[in-house]
Amino acid sequence: MSRGATLRILLFPVFACISPLLYAAPASAYLSPAALRSLEAGEELRAASVGKGASLSIAPDHPAATRLRAELAGELPDVVVEALFLWKKPKKAGIEDEKLAAYNILRSVGSLTGIEYYSASRKTMRLFYEYSSLVSGPDGKLALPDSALGAVPLAETLYARQKDLSFGDNIYRYEFSSGEDYVRSLSVNLNTMRYGIVPVAQAEGLRVRSLALFTDDAILFYAVSSAKATVVPGVRGKLEDSFGNRAEAIYAWFAAKAALAWQKL
Repeated sequence: MSRGATLRILLFPVFACISPLLYAAPASAYLSPAALRSLEAGEELRAASVGKGASLSIAPDHPAATRLRAELAGELPDVVVEALFLWKKPKKAGIEDEKLAAYNILRSVGSLTGIEYYSASRKTMRLFYEYSSLVSGPDGKLALPDSALGAVPLAETLYARQKDLSFGDNIYRYEFSSGEDYVRSLSVNLNTMRYGIVPVAQAEGLRVRSLALFTDDAILFYAVSSAKATVVPGVRGKLEDSFGNRAEAIYAWFAAKAALAWQKL
């Protein structure tokens, strides 16, 4: 056996133990040039589709978004509203530290209490969550405080009770998951939801997904709200606007929490 071959054999186990993701890819790897220019200029991207053709149109070109697309195709929603944002990192840290910080933000459901969103119907800022808390289970009886994890799990399921001024007081199932360069959340309503007095979604009919995708110097924050909702056209339009503006509020909450978390990295 040659010396070179021996060296390769000796070194292989060492390098095999190293994480395959040493550096995050640039945002340009996942976005079109036009989309990236808009996001870097501080804009947000939004899209909505309805009916049998409801689908995604501004999703990043990433395997996590591809899986999200497949999930939606199986759910056959009537309404899909997307929003895409770019958050510039104040500094670069290790990918695992960044993932943990973002993951703990997504699961800090209690900190959503009191955030506001822009109400398209009222043309003003409005309270989003009057109340938001993790609870012990789908019965929603025992409130639980937020807590931070020391490592990012592959998957986790939590429950929450949230009261907002549009959809009322509801129980949700939150599903969190992660990959080598992303963390994501999915919330699903566990009871019938109403927009004012109009029923808009039966149990498990409304799903809100958030995907935080890590790039070399930024986080792409992609939010998708989807619903099986049979509503009159006038209400449907308000529902689409509401979903989009709520996504903007969730992103603003995430960005504010991330700015604080990055100071500790």
